[in-house]
Amino acid sequence: MFKYVVFDVDGTMVDTEEAVMYAYQSVIFQKHGRYFTEEELLKGYGVPTPKSLERYGFTDIESAMEDYYKYLVEGFKRCKAFDGINELIDTLKSMNLPLAVVTSRCGYEIKIDSCLQGFIDKFDAVICSDDTEKHKPDAQPLLKAMERLGASPEETIYIGDTLFDSQCAGNAGVKFALAIWGSNNADNIDAEYYLKTPSQLLDLLE
Repeated sequence: MFKYVVFDVDGTMVDTEEAVMYAYQSVIFQKHGRYFTEEELLKGYGVPTPKSLERYGFTDIESAMEDYYKYLVEGFKRCKAFDGINELIDTLKSMNLPLAVVTSRCGYEIKIDSCLQGFIDKFDAVICSDDTEKHKPDAQPLLKAMERLGASPEETIYIGDTLFDSQCAGNAGVKFALAIWGSNNADNIDAEYYLKTPSQLLDLLE
């Protein structure tokens, strides 16, 4: 049914929520003298880091990014891939299925993630925020990934954990599978498929 598989990173392949929140809250405390509430943090979700920092009230984005990355590197050391992700990727590679990543991270954020470096080289294309002018929920990043793979929308499935992932897939004409294992808002996200575990993706590919 599907010949090409595209994954999001955070909340889909790697459990980075704690690391990212630690980094954001650390720089937020430096600037504002307090930690943000969950509601305040929501306005920075799902977009590239510079845009998030801008929404959190930072004006010197370059300096804030330096501090953010310092804390992020510390957090990444404690991150792990979700149970079953490594096995799933190995199985997909054994099936000779072309794989891609579409993420709102920049390339540097991919590079400094020691957990992700354990399997990112198994992907045929990695589309970061640096690679496109527009970002999720716009279709451009996913269209770029399909271009790199030589894929068509009807042959492609995108696996993610957020509303922006769902909207990106819909805008690109691609079927979307929600990674329930990493989603904090599963009841409010539209998807063609709802996956409780990574291995359930294999049922869609048989």
